[in-house]
Amino acid sequence: MCVAMVKLCGLACRVLLLLSALLAAAPGGVVQARGVVSGRAFDSFRLPNTTVPTHYTLRLDTDVHRGVFEYTGNVQIRINVVEATDQIVLHSLRNVITDLQLRNSAGLNVPVKNYEFDVEKEFLVVNVGTTLQPNSGTYTLEIDFTNSIDRNDQAGFYRSSYEDDQGVVRYLGLTQFESVDARTSFPCYDEPGIKTTYDIYIVCGIEYHARSNAPLRGIQLLSGGKKLSTFATTPRMQTYLVAWLVSDFVYEREVLTQPQLAVASWAKPSSAHQLSYSVDASTRFMRAMEAYFGQQYSMSKIDNVAIKDSDYSAGAMENWGLVTYRESAIFYEPEQGEQRQVGVVTIVGHEFTHQFFGNLLAPKWWSYLWLNEGFARLYQYYLGDISHPELNLRQRFISGPLQTALRADSSLTVRPMTYYIDTRQGISRLFDSIAYDKSACVLRMMNYALGERTFQKGLRYYVQQNKDRGVVEESNLFDSIEQAAKEDAVLPITLSMHDIFRSWSNQPGVPVVTVRRDGDEFLFTQQRFVGDEPPAEPFTNAWWIPISFSTPSNTVYETLPAFWMPPNVSEVAYTIETDEGETVTFNPRSTGYYRVEYEEPMLREMVQQLNKDHTAFQAPARARLLDDTLSIALARGTNYDAVLQLMSYLQKETEYVPWMVASDNLRHMQTMLRTNDEASRLLQAFVAKMASPLLEKLGTDSGLGESATVQELRTIAIELACSASESCKKDAQSAVDALSRSEKRYHNTVDSALLCQGLQQVNVGQRKAMAEEISHALAAKNENDIFAKQYLEQSLGCIGTDKTLVQSYGKYLFGLSEADRSEALHRLLVKSKVPLEEVLQSVDSELSQRSSSIYHATVPKVLLEVARYVTEPAGMQLLNSLTTAHAPSIAAEVEQQLQSNRRWLDRNAEPLVDALTRYFNA
Repeated sequence: MCVAMVKLCGLACRVLLLLSALLAAAPGGVVQARGVVSGRAFDSFRLPNTTVPTHYTLRLDTDVHRGVFEYTGNVQIRINVVEATDQIVLHSLRNVITDLQLRNSAGLNVPVKNYEFDVEKEFLVVNVGTTLQPNSGTYTLEIDFTNSIDRNDQAGFYRSSYEDDQGVVRYLGLTQFESVDARTSFPCYDEPGIKTTYDIYIVCGIEYHARSNAPLRGIQLLSGGKKLSTFATTPRMQTYLVAWLVSDFVYEREVLTQPQLAVASWAKPSSAHQLSYSVDASTRFMRAMEAYFGQQYSMSKIDNVAIKDSDYSAGAMENWGLVTYRESAIFYEPEQGEQRQVGVVTIVGHEFTHQFFGNLLAPKWWSYLWLNEGFARLYQYYLGDISHPELNLRQRFISGPLQTALRADSSLTVRPMTYYIDTRQGISRLFDSIAYDKSACVLRMMNYALGERTFQKGLRYYVQQNKDRGVVEESNLFDSIEQAAKEDAVLPITLSMHDIFRSWSNQPGVPVVTVRRDGDEFLFTQQRFVGDEPPAEPFTNAWWIPISFSTPSNTVYETLPAFWMPPNVSEVAYTIETDEGETVTFNPRSTGYYRVEYEEPMLREMVQQLNKDHTAFQAPARARLLDDTLSIALARGTNYDAVLQLMSYLQKETEYVPWMVASDNLRHMQTMLRTNDEASRLLQAFVAKMASPLLEKLGTDSGLGESATVQELRTIAIELACSASESCKKDAQSAVDALSRSEKRYHNTVDSALLCQGLQQVNVGQRKAMAEEISHALAAKNENDIFAKQYLEQSLGCIGTDKTLVQSYGKYLFGLSEADRSEALHRLLVKSKVPLEEVLQSVDSELSQRSSSIYHATVPKVLLEVARYVTEPAGMQLLNSLTTAHAPSIAAEVEQQLQSNRRWLDRNAEPLVDALTRYFNA
């Protein structure tokens, strides 16, 4: 379309005439033809940075309102020369350049020989006809380009859609630039440590809105039924945070005062009624965050935008001032209760924390991604607990991020927190549990080891000392925390925060601290813990570990360190005076990021105490003892009699954190033993015996206004013990019978667990009928029934091989979020006993039929998730072949996981069967 191809000119007067005077203008310019790659070799995927940008002016002309997906753009980049050069090197991919000019500070053209593309590095190389000198004033690089939002990788500037009330498809354009896709939408210096300001102008249909990072400054009506939206200058920010939205969405807004801040949530018109809670959660969290860190949010508005789940694989993105989410992440209606509130508050809290940690303070390079994600993961819980105390979010950290990190960090091949890589694929892989969960655990450990007041003070220093420059590396954080620690005298004078923190950020793995007792003297050693057989060559890893403990009569050091255990010391002795009969627990509040292994007499004493009166230990201590003892036993294939005696106390357990941690471990064991019939039968009998008292206590009915923790406890009880309860099986059958006639739009995890149990107990014929029923129900749901559809989709994992009557396994798995995919795999492979080879063949078929770009970011995650379930040679061979074909970069990691699985079975299956047999025969 001719309108879509209009060249956006670079001068202010040309903006005013955007669609009238220039409709017939032909783009002129210095460069008449696109250059070709000349074979120039750059030694790195990093920009040479001989020039740096100081400001962008970006103009976009869109026709998405008419269903036209091509757009034209003009970017003017003011640059300074840092080193003498005859090249300007920046990033560009997918942009078709129609004109390129370079001007000096006087506005005069500087001759340009040509421009070239380094395809591998994704560089745009502008070869200048003269040598540009430092301190020679500011240059302006102006580029006209065309591009398209008709892409299927859900990255860059791309399209989404929805159906309105009349069934008409309405299109929208949105952005997802992190980590390296700003360059796919406009030419730019696309690195995280390069920050500057932006002026953004967007042309769209008159009935559509344009939103961007900064507040809207003005709207100008244009000819042809279009308008130009002009936005205020942004704060200095990196390219991956640049964002815009072109849509006909509606919003709900609340304007705060002192200082003024407009908080809005945007969605398609039919979903407007589901936005109120996200606005309220946002305002409460923002004010709590500003108060906690002593820093005001830097703009006068912040928007939340809800995008259709199937069009937004990123989940959520912290774009400065324009945060995007899946619809299912932030929609809420009162009938959904507290479980959904927890979800909304934590996801909003995560992205809002980024407004300081990641946006205001940007990582110098992706090596320091954990400085973004670790803070966001920690404070979505810890600040969420302040803004929404009714949700009790802090306790969820132990059963969530801490549990996830400990499992991930027990791998032999895991990376450290600070880890350098510079390729597109490598950078994408950095967004893992180490960046998010382990980093959050280490930050949380320091929070408790120094005391929250001192750690908070250090973070305030970190923000204030670095916000003007706006780019940080780990040493900046260590400097600020050390300053606060020294001022408050909470760190021994001989210790350095740099040494302490680097022992955690610069080496992989998690330590296990072994404790033995000699009277009142306790002796400690440390080594790296792995959930597999250790290598022949001993580990050299060692950490500064804050050792905390408690006794019934001494809780002074239950979070504060009694001492810092130094690295590279064979053994440390510490005296703890105890009264007769007192038990000492270490890391009792699960505040330290380390495991504890007690010598056999100490463990035996604790097991006896737990079974006598488990309330003698706090819930986090019970969770830690369960997880550490079982994880150590599984890593070594020994001590299962003691483990089963320890876990027997669960028959008395009624609290959230211990049961969540126990459930995580039991599910892992069910996964690994599922192909061993005898082991699976014995384990299920044990699990049901442990969880049956909890199921009997809680029942299967959710009460009105019930807390999220109670609902999740009931869910665990149903999942683990329903098969052994006649009343529960009857309720599960009722859930199946009610599926077709249910008018209920919102379902919690209890509903889902009951339905899944019911689907597994029906006969083959009924299961086929249910598959057809679910298929028809899904087809009947419209886009507004996202939670009802989610409930039905989750149930597909529970109908076994009949699931393929509705949808292939591959398509099903790739369409889920990470959290839902993990649960779906467990239901498919463990509960429904779907043959693993069928799932792998389906994944292979889906990848072979669809363009790889659709799933480019998801493929490695799916294959690595599936690898955790593969224990037999046939499955191993099939997965290795699939990985080689579709994700060769993770082949070594997949192979390591497969070998680890085999070794797990070899050392654990037989001893577990023997121990369980003795347990039931005792």
